[in-house]
Amino acid sequence: MSTNFDTPLFGVSRPAPESCDERGKWVKCEPKPKPKSKKYEWESKRVEDLDMSDFSMFDDDIEPFMFICARFIYKNKAQIQKDKEIEVAMAEYRECSRNLSVFDAIPVPKISGKCGGVGPLPMTDDRRLFLTPACHLALDNYNAENQGPNFVFVDVVKTTYRPGGFYYITFQAQEEIPNSPVIAFQAEVRIWRTDPPIIIKSCAIKTT
Repeated sequence: MSTNFDTPLFGVSRPAPESCDERGKWVKCEPKPKPKSKKYEWESKRVEDLDMSDFSMFDDDIEPFMFICARFIYKNKAQIQKDKEIEVAMAEYRECSRNLSVFDAIPVPKISGKCGGVGPLPMTDDRRLFLTPACHLALDNYNAENQGPNFVFVDVVKTTYRPGGFYYITFQAQEEIPNSPVIAFQAEVRIWRTDPPIIIKSCAIKTT
């Protein structure tokens, strides 16, 4: 039996369809229906009519789920387990950070979902360049306010940050004498959309 070929498509010939219906299958493209979001019965109730049993379908879900209203708080098993893990992580965090200064602050556990406060920032090349002018300015203030040898900036060591543009920078400096030892300084600065953009809060030699 001979085989007829249809018009080439993208440079490839294909056998002619046996019928118009079959031909239609090649060109017809039905859009996939959008999945409907699942609607739970409790979502159609008034809050004052809800009770704990309305959320029983979430009891064994692997994803944490919690519902809070004035009369009760519902948590599924996964949420209860997560709360226990958060409690343990935060207890360890409080113990480890008990005697730390803002210059040595450690990150809050991610599982806690808490934000704000003072925390460390990774020291990248871009951040080092960004903080260097503030270190120079802080060191100039220190030299002007303290009698003794002048110090010159060497390098940024690390920084922590508090929302609002507050940086707690640890950096190195040394006296303007050849082969003088490197000394650690700590400066609290604010870098913000102000005039001037860099405000020095404090600068001192690191003591601990």
